[in-house]
Amino acid sequence: MVAADKSSKKPSLRVCHLSDVHLGYRRYNRIAKSGLNQREVDVNLAFQEAVQRVISCKPDVVIIAGDLFHAVRPSNAIVTFCFRQLRKLSRELGSPIIIVGGNHEAPKRVDTGSVLQLLCEIDGVFVADTGMEVFTFPEKGLAVTCLPHSAMENLSQYSLRADDRFPHNILVAHAQVNERWISDFGGAEVELKALQPHEWDYIALGHVHIHKIVGLNAFYSGSLEHTSANIWAEGKELKGFLEVNLPTGKRTFHPLTSPREVVVLDPIDALDLTPETLMERIEEVVAGVPGGLEGKIARLHIGNITRETYKNLDHKALRALRAKALHLTLEVAFVQTYGDVKAVAQPGRGLLRDQLLDFSKTWDAPGITSDDIAEVLGDYLSKVEASYEAS
Repeated sequence: MVAADKSSKKPSLRVCHLSDVHLGYRRYNRIAKSGLNQREVDVNLAFQEAVQRVISCKPDVVIIAGDLFHAVRPSNAIVTFCFRQLRKLSRELGSPIIIVGGNHEAPKRVDTGSVLQLLCEIDGVFVADTGMEVFTFPEKGLAVTCLPHSAMENLSQYSLRADDRFPHNILVAHAQVNERWISDFGGAEVELKALQPHEWDYIALGHVHIHKIVGLNAFYSGSLEHTSANIWAEGKELKGFLEVNLPTGKRTFHPLTSPREVVVLDPIDALDLTPETLMERIEEVVAGVPGGLEGKIARLHIGNITRETYKNLDHKALRALRAKALHLTLEVAFVQTYGDVKAVAQPGRGLLRDQLLDFSKTWDAPGITSDDIAEVLGDYLSKVEASYEAS
Protein backbone atom coordinates (compact mmCIF):
# COMPACT_ATOMS: atom_id res chain seq x y z
CA MET A 1 0.00 0.00 0.00
CA VAL A 2 1.18 3.51 -0.74
CA ALA A 3 1.90 5.20 2.58
CA ALA A 4 0.65 8.79 2.67
CA ASP A 5 3.06 9.83 5.43
CA LYS A 6 6.02 9.01 3.20
CA SER A 7 4.92 11.26 0.34
CA SER A 8 7.30 14.03 1.36
CA LYS A 9 10.24 11.65 0.84
CA LYS A 10 9.17 10.57 -2.61
CA PRO A 11 11.00 11.86 -5.69
CA SER A 12 8.98 14.13 -7.96
CA LEU A 13 7.27 12.66 -11.00
CA ARG A 14 5.49 14.52 -13.79
CA VAL A 15 2.71 12.69 -15.65
CA CYS A 16 0.82 13.70 -18.80
CA HIS A 17 -2.56 11.95 -18.96
CA LEU A 18 -4.49 11.81 -22.26
CA SER A 19 -7.42 9.70 -23.34
CA ASP A 20 -10.08 9.15 -25.99
CA VAL A 21 -8.17 10.47 -28.98
CA HIS A 22 -10.39 8.56 -31.44
CA LEU A 23 -8.09 8.73 -34.45
CA GLY A 24 -10.09 7.76 -37.53
CA TYR A 25 -13.32 9.33 -36.29
CA ARG A 26 -15.50 10.34 -39.25
CA ARG A 27 -18.66 12.44 -39.41
CA TYR A 28 -20.60 14.41 -42.03
CA ASN A 29 -19.76 14.56 -45.72
CA ARG A 30 -17.12 17.26 -45.91
CA ILE A 31 -13.87 16.12 -47.48
CA ALA A 32 -10.60 17.94 -46.80
CA LYS A 33 -8.00 18.73 -49.46
CA SER A 34 -6.05 15.69 -48.30
CA GLY A 35 -8.94 13.46 -49.37
CA LEU A 36 -9.76 12.51 -45.79
CA ASN A 37 -13.04 13.23 -44.02
CA GLN A 38 -12.78 16.72 -42.50
CA ARG A 39 -13.65 15.51 -39.00
CA GLU A 40 -10.99 12.84 -39.34
CA VAL A 41 -8.52 15.61 -40.13
CA ASP A 42 -9.77 17.65 -37.16
CA VAL A 43 -9.02 14.77 -34.78
CA ASN A 44 -5.57 14.37 -36.33
CA LEU A 45 -4.85 18.06 -35.74
CA ALA A 46 -5.97 17.81 -32.12
CA PHE A 47 -3.67 14.84 -31.53
CA GLN A 48 -0.81 16.60 -33.29
CA GLU A 49 -1.27 19.66 -31.07
CA ALA A 50 -1.51 17.48 -27.97
CA VAL A 51 1.75 15.72 -28.85
CA GLN A 52 3.57 19.02 -29.27
CA ARG A 53 2.12 20.39 -26.03
CA VAL A 54 3.06 17.23 -24.13
CA ILE A 55 6.62 17.52 -25.41
CA SER A 56 6.79 21.06 -24.05
CA CYS A 57 5.63 19.80 -20.62
CA LYS A 58 8.62 17.42 -20.48
CA PRO A 59 6.84 14.72 -18.45
CA ASP A 60 8.51 11.67 -16.95
CA VAL A 61 5.77 9.44 -18.32
CA VAL A 62 2.89 9.78 -20.82
CA ILE A 63 -0.35 7.85 -20.37
CA ILE A 64 -3.03 7.35 -23.05
CA ALA A 65 -6.00 5.86 -21.21
CA GLY A 66 -7.80 4.12 -24.06
CA ASP A 67 -9.55 4.69 -27.41
CA LEU A 68 -6.48 5.99 -29.20
CA PHE A 69 -8.27 4.76 -32.34
CA HIS A 70 -11.96 5.06 -33.13
CA ALA A 71 -12.23 1.61 -34.69
CA VAL A 72 -10.66 -1.83 -34.43
CA ARG A 73 -9.41 -1.53 -38.01
CA PRO A 74 -8.33 2.06 -38.69
CA SER A 75 -7.22 3.02 -42.19
CA ASN A 76 -3.61 2.72 -43.29
CA ALA A 77 -3.37 6.52 -43.43
CA ILE A 78 -4.51 6.86 -39.80
CA VAL A 79 -2.21 4.11 -38.55
CA THR A 80 0.74 5.74 -40.35
CA PHE A 81 -0.10 9.17 -38.93
CA CYS A 82 -0.41 7.77 -35.39
CA PHE A 83 2.83 5.81 -35.67
CA ARG A 84 4.78 8.88 -36.77
CA GLN A 85 3.32 11.11 -34.05
CA LEU A 86 4.10 8.59 -31.29
CA ARG A 87 7.60 8.03 -32.67
CA LYS A 88 8.15 11.79 -32.58
CA LEU A 89 6.84 11.94 -29.00
CA SER A 90 9.10 9.10 -27.92
CA ARG A 91 12.23 10.47 -29.61
CA GLU A 92 11.87 14.03 -28.35
CA LEU A 93 10.86 13.10 -24.80
CA GLY A 94 12.80 9.95 -24.09
CA SER A 95 10.09 9.08 -21.56
CA PRO A 96 7.91 5.95 -21.58
CA ILE A 97 4.52 6.14 -23.30
CA ILE A 98 1.88 3.80 -21.90
CA ILE A 99 -1.24 2.97 -23.93
CA VAL A 100 -4.22 0.94 -22.75
CA GLY A 101 -6.86 -0.45 -25.08
CA GLY A 102 -10.34 1.06 -25.02
CA ASN A 103 -13.71 -0.37 -26.00
CA HIS A 104 -13.43 1.06 -29.55
CA GLU A 105 -10.19 -0.87 -30.10
CA ALA A 106 -11.28 -4.15 -28.52
CA PRO A 107 -11.86 -6.76 -31.26
CA LYS A 108 -14.87 -9.04 -30.90
CA ARG A 109 -12.89 -11.95 -32.33
CA VAL A 110 -9.54 -13.09 -31.01
CA ASP A 111 -8.15 -13.75 -34.50
CA THR A 112 -8.75 -10.10 -35.48
CA GLY A 113 -5.88 -8.96 -33.29
CA SER A 114 -5.17 -5.42 -32.16
CA VAL A 115 -3.51 -2.64 -34.15
CA LEU A 116 -2.14 -1.29 -30.86
CA GLN A 117 0.49 -4.03 -30.83
CA LEU A 118 2.13 -2.43 -33.86
CA LEU A 119 2.89 0.63 -31.72
CA CYS A 120 5.10 -1.50 -29.45
CA GLU A 121 7.63 -1.40 -32.28
CA ILE A 122 8.38 2.18 -31.25
CA ASP A 123 11.08 2.38 -28.58
CA GLY A 124 9.60 3.49 -25.30
CA VAL A 125 5.96 2.59 -26.10
CA PHE A 126 4.21 0.05 -23.86
CA VAL A 127 0.77 -1.37 -24.68
CA ALA A 128 -1.82 -3.21 -22.56
CA ASP A 129 -4.76 -4.28 -24.71
CA THR A 130 -5.99 -7.68 -23.55
CA GLY A 131 -5.54 -8.29 -19.83
CA MET A 132 -4.04 -6.52 -16.87
CA GLU A 133 -0.43 -5.48 -17.38
CA VAL A 134 2.08 -3.97 -14.96
CA PHE A 135 4.94 -1.93 -16.38
CA THR A 136 7.80 -1.00 -14.07
CA PHE A 137 10.40 1.73 -14.50
CA PRO A 138 12.98 1.45 -11.68
CA GLU A 139 14.96 4.46 -12.90
CA LYS A 140 11.83 6.59 -12.34
CA GLY A 141 10.67 4.82 -9.20
CA LEU A 142 7.41 4.02 -10.97
CA ALA A 143 5.05 1.09 -11.45
CA VAL A 144 2.03 1.47 -13.74
CA THR A 145 -0.83 -1.03 -13.53
CA CYS A 146 -3.00 -1.06 -16.66
CA LEU A 147 -6.60 -2.21 -17.02
CA PRO A 148 -7.73 -2.08 -20.66
CA HIS A 149 -11.40 -2.44 -21.58
CA SER A 150 -10.93 -6.16 -22.28
CA ALA A 151 -9.81 -6.74 -18.69
CA MET A 152 -12.87 -5.17 -17.10
CA GLU A 153 -15.21 -8.13 -17.56
CA ASN A 154 -12.97 -10.26 -15.34
CA LEU A 155 -11.85 -7.57 -12.94
CA SER A 156 -12.43 -9.78 -9.90
CA GLN A 157 -9.71 -12.21 -11.03
CA TYR A 158 -7.00 -9.58 -10.62
CA SER A 159 -5.29 -8.56 -7.41
CA LEU A 160 -5.16 -4.79 -7.60
CA ARG A 161 -2.28 -3.88 -5.33
CA ALA A 162 0.42 -1.26 -5.51
CA ASP A 163 4.04 -2.43 -5.75
CA ASP A 164 5.75 -1.30 -2.54
CA ARG A 165 9.16 -1.52 -4.21
CA PHE A 166 8.42 1.71 -6.09
CA PRO A 167 7.77 5.18 -4.65
CA HIS A 168 5.06 5.90 -7.24
CA ASN A 169 2.19 3.64 -8.27
CA ILE A 170 -0.29 4.63 -10.97
CA LEU A 171 -3.40 2.79 -12.13
CA VAL A 172 -4.72 3.28 -15.69
CA ALA A 173 -8.26 2.08 -16.46
CA HIS A 174 -10.66 2.47 -19.36
CA ALA A 175 -14.18 2.25 -17.95
CA GLN A 176 -17.31 4.07 -16.79
CA VAL A 177 -16.25 4.64 -13.18
CA ASN A 178 -18.76 6.08 -10.69
CA GLU A 179 -20.14 8.20 -13.50
CA ARG A 180 -23.69 8.59 -14.82
CA TRP A 181 -22.72 10.92 -17.68
CA ILE A 182 -22.66 8.87 -20.88
CA SER A 183 -20.20 10.16 -23.48
CA ASP A 184 -19.94 6.84 -25.27
CA PHE A 185 -21.77 3.54 -25.08
CA GLY A 186 -20.04 0.19 -24.70
CA GLY A 187 -17.83 0.92 -21.71
CA ALA A 188 -17.62 -1.35 -18.69
CA GLU A 189 -19.31 0.05 -15.57
CA VAL A 190 -17.15 -0.12 -12.45
CA GLU A 191 -17.42 1.29 -8.95
CA LEU A 192 -14.36 3.27 -7.88
CA LYS A 193 -13.98 1.13 -4.77
CA ALA A 194 -13.44 -1.92 -7.01
CA LEU A 195 -10.23 -0.27 -8.24
CA GLN A 196 -8.81 -0.08 -4.70
CA PRO A 197 -8.23 3.70 -4.91
CA HIS A 198 -6.28 3.81 -1.62
CA GLU A 199 -3.53 1.77 -3.26
CA TRP A 200 -2.57 4.32 -5.89
CA ASP A 201 -0.91 7.70 -6.05
CA TYR A 202 -2.95 8.50 -9.14
CA ILE A 203 -5.69 6.82 -11.19
CA ALA A 204 -5.77 7.83 -14.87
CA LEU A 205 -9.20 7.13 -16.34
CA GLY A 206 -10.44 6.95 -19.91
CA HIS A 207 -13.85 6.55 -21.63
CA VAL A 208 -15.79 9.61 -20.41
CA HIS A 209 -15.05 12.48 -22.81
CA ILE A 210 -15.29 15.26 -20.22
CA HIS A 211 -12.48 16.31 -17.88
CA LYS A 212 -13.89 15.27 -14.51
CA ILE A 213 -12.88 14.34 -10.98
CA VAL A 214 -14.08 10.93 -9.78
CA GLY A 215 -12.18 10.69 -6.51
CA LEU A 216 -9.41 12.43 -4.61
CA ASN A 217 -6.82 10.75 -6.83
CA ALA A 218 -8.95 9.57 -9.79
CA PHE A 219 -9.61 11.71 -12.87
CA TYR A 220 -10.86 11.65 -16.42
CA SER A 221 -8.73 13.83 -18.70
CA GLY A 222 -11.50 13.90 -21.32
CA SER A 223 -11.24 13.56 -25.10
CA LEU A 224 -9.06 15.67 -27.39
CA GLU A 225 -11.92 16.56 -29.76
CA HIS A 226 -15.72 16.49 -29.86
CA THR A 227 -16.18 12.79 -30.62
CA SER A 228 -18.83 11.70 -28.11
CA ALA A 229 -22.15 10.06 -28.95
CA ASN A 230 -23.88 13.38 -28.27
CA ILE A 231 -21.55 16.27 -29.03
CA TRP A 232 -24.31 18.83 -28.40
CA ALA A 233 -24.42 18.10 -24.70
CA GLU A 234 -20.63 18.49 -24.47
CA GLY A 235 -20.23 21.37 -26.89
CA LYS A 236 -19.11 23.89 -24.27
CA GLU A 237 -16.60 21.54 -22.65
CA LEU A 238 -12.92 22.31 -23.18
CA LYS A 239 -10.87 19.52 -24.74
CA GLY A 240 -7.31 18.76 -23.71
CA PHE A 241 -5.14 16.71 -21.36
CA LEU A 242 -3.98 16.63 -17.75
CA GLU A 243 -0.54 17.27 -16.34
CA VAL A 244 -0.12 15.74 -12.86
CA ASN A 245 2.75 16.25 -10.47
CA LEU A 246 3.46 13.58 -7.90
CA PRO A 247 3.67 13.23 -4.96
CA THR A 248 1.88 16.57 -4.44
CA GLY A 249 -1.03 15.60 -6.71
CA LYS A 250 -1.10 19.06 -8.28
CA ARG A 251 -3.03 18.95 -11.55
CA THR A 252 -3.01 21.29 -14.54
CA PHE A 253 -5.53 20.94 -17.34
CA HIS A 254 -4.12 21.96 -20.73
CA PRO A 255 -6.97 22.95 -23.09
CA LEU A 256 -6.25 22.56 -26.79
CA THR A 257 -6.86 25.30 -29.34
CA SER A 258 -7.53 23.02 -32.32
CA PRO A 259 -10.91 21.35 -31.52
CA ARG A 260 -13.66 22.58 -33.83
CA GLU A 261 -16.32 24.73 -32.19
CA VAL A 262 -19.69 23.13 -31.47
CA VAL A 263 -22.65 25.52 -31.19
CA VAL A 264 -26.21 24.88 -30.03
CA LEU A 265 -28.27 27.76 -31.43
CA ASP A 266 -31.15 29.34 -29.56
CA PRO A 267 -34.29 27.26 -30.27
CA ILE A 268 -37.16 28.74 -32.28
CA ASP A 269 -40.85 28.23 -31.56
CA ALA A 270 -42.49 28.28 -34.99
CA LEU A 271 -46.10 28.12 -33.80
CA ASP A 272 -48.18 30.64 -35.83
CA LEU A 273 -45.14 31.85 -37.79
CA THR A 274 -45.37 32.16 -41.57
CA PRO A 275 -42.57 30.64 -43.68
CA GLU A 276 -41.24 34.13 -44.39
CA THR A 277 -41.27 35.18 -40.72
CA LEU A 278 -39.67 31.90 -39.69
CA MET A 279 -36.86 32.36 -42.22
CA GLU A 280 -36.24 35.84 -40.84
CA ARG A 281 -36.08 34.39 -37.34
CA ILE A 282 -33.64 31.67 -38.45
CA GLU A 283 -31.37 34.26 -40.05
CA GLU A 284 -31.49 36.38 -36.87
CA VAL A 285 -30.47 33.42 -34.70
CA VAL A 286 -27.64 32.50 -37.05
CA ALA A 287 -26.45 36.12 -37.21
CA GLY A 288 -26.20 36.12 -33.42
CA VAL A 289 -23.48 33.44 -33.38
CA PRO A 290 -20.19 35.08 -32.31
CA GLY A 291 -17.82 34.89 -35.28
CA GLY A 292 -20.53 33.50 -37.53
CA LEU A 293 -21.27 29.91 -38.53
CA GLU A 294 -18.19 29.53 -40.74
CA GLY A 295 -16.42 26.26 -40.01
CA LYS A 296 -18.52 25.44 -36.97
CA ILE A 297 -20.66 22.42 -36.12
CA ALA A 298 -24.11 23.70 -35.19
CA ARG A 299 -27.60 22.55 -34.30
CA LEU A 300 -30.85 24.54 -34.54
CA HIS A 301 -34.07 23.23 -33.01
CA ILE A 302 -37.32 24.45 -34.59
CA GLY A 303 -40.36 23.43 -32.59
CA ASN A 304 -44.11 23.53 -33.25
CA ILE A 305 -43.80 23.86 -37.01
CA THR A 306 -46.45 22.63 -39.42
CA ARG A 307 -45.47 20.48 -42.34
CA GLU A 308 -46.92 23.08 -44.69
CA THR A 309 -44.75 25.82 -43.19
CA TYR A 310 -41.68 23.60 -43.40
CA LYS A 311 -42.44 22.74 -47.04
CA ASN A 312 -42.66 26.44 -47.95
CA LEU A 313 -39.45 27.55 -46.27
CA ASP A 314 -36.73 28.98 -48.49
CA HIS A 315 -34.70 25.78 -48.72
CA LYS A 316 -32.21 27.38 -51.06
CA ALA A 317 -31.40 29.90 -48.32
CA LEU A 318 -31.22 27.07 -45.77
CA ARG A 319 -28.72 25.23 -47.96
CA ALA A 320 -26.64 28.42 -48.14
CA LEU A 321 -26.60 28.60 -44.34
CA ARG A 322 -25.56 24.96 -44.17
CA ALA A 323 -22.75 25.65 -46.63
CA LYS A 324 -21.26 28.21 -44.25
CA ALA A 325 -20.95 25.75 -41.39
CA LEU A 326 -18.95 22.57 -41.43
CA HIS A 327 -22.27 21.01 -40.48
CA LEU A 328 -25.66 22.46 -39.51
CA THR A 329 -28.30 20.13 -38.12
CA LEU A 330 -31.90 21.34 -38.33
CA GLU A 331 -33.84 19.55 -35.62
CA VAL A 332 -37.52 19.93 -36.57
CA ALA A 333 -40.46 19.08 -34.30
CA PHE A 334 -43.74 19.10 -36.22
CA VAL A 335 -47.22 19.81 -34.88
CA GLN A 336 -50.41 17.98 -35.79
CA THR A 337 -52.93 19.94 -37.86
CA TYR A 338 -56.68 19.30 -37.90
CA GLY A 339 -58.27 21.65 -40.43
CA ASP A 340 -57.59 25.15 -39.12
CA VAL A 341 -56.58 23.86 -35.68
CA LYS A 342 -52.92 23.39 -34.73
CA ALA A 343 -52.01 21.19 -31.80
CA VAL A 344 -48.62 20.33 -30.40
CA ALA A 345 -48.14 16.63 -30.97
CA GLN A 346 -48.34 14.45 -27.90
CA PRO A 347 -46.02 11.49 -27.26
CA GLY A 348 -47.26 8.28 -28.79
CA ARG A 349 -49.59 9.98 -31.32
CA GLY A 350 -47.79 8.92 -34.45
CA LEU A 351 -44.72 11.13 -34.87
CA LEU A 352 -41.51 9.12 -34.86
CA ARG A 353 -39.68 11.62 -32.63
CA ASP A 354 -42.48 11.39 -30.06
CA GLN A 355 -42.50 7.60 -30.27
CA LEU A 356 -38.77 7.54 -29.60
CA LEU A 357 -39.26 9.84 -26.60
CA ASP A 358 -41.99 7.54 -25.28
CA PHE A 359 -39.73 4.53 -25.76
CA SER A 360 -36.83 6.17 -23.92
CA LYS A 361 -39.04 6.72 -20.85
CA THR A 362 -39.62 2.98 -20.57
CA TRP A 363 -35.96 2.01 -20.98
CA ASP A 364 -34.22 0.82 -17.86
CA ALA A 365 -30.42 0.69 -18.03
CA PRO A 366 -27.95 1.18 -15.17
CA GLY A 367 -26.13 4.49 -15.35
CA ILE A 368 -28.23 5.80 -18.26
CA THR A 369 -31.18 8.15 -17.78
CA SER A 370 -34.18 8.42 -20.08
CA ASP A 371 -33.06 11.95 -20.96
CA ASP A 372 -29.66 10.62 -22.08
CA ILE A 373 -31.33 8.04 -24.34
CA ALA A 374 -33.83 10.56 -25.73
CA GLU A 375 -31.00 12.98 -26.54
CA VAL A 376 -29.00 10.38 -28.47
CA LEU A 377 -32.02 9.00 -30.35
CA GLY A 378 -33.13 12.52 -31.25
CA ASP A 379 -29.66 13.32 -32.56
CA TYR A 380 -29.63 10.24 -34.81
CA LEU A 381 -33.12 11.04 -36.09
CA SER A 382 -32.02 14.59 -36.94
CA LYS A 383 -29.16 13.18 -39.01
CA VAL A 384 -31.60 10.98 -40.95
CA GLU A 385 -33.90 13.95 -41.54
CA ALA A 386 -30.97 16.08 -42.69
CA SER A 387 -29.90 13.37 -45.16
CA TYR A 388 -33.46 13.17 -46.49
CA GLU A 389 -33.64 16.96 -46.95
CA ALA A 390 -30.28 16.99 -48.77
CA SER A 391 -31.52 14.38 -51.21
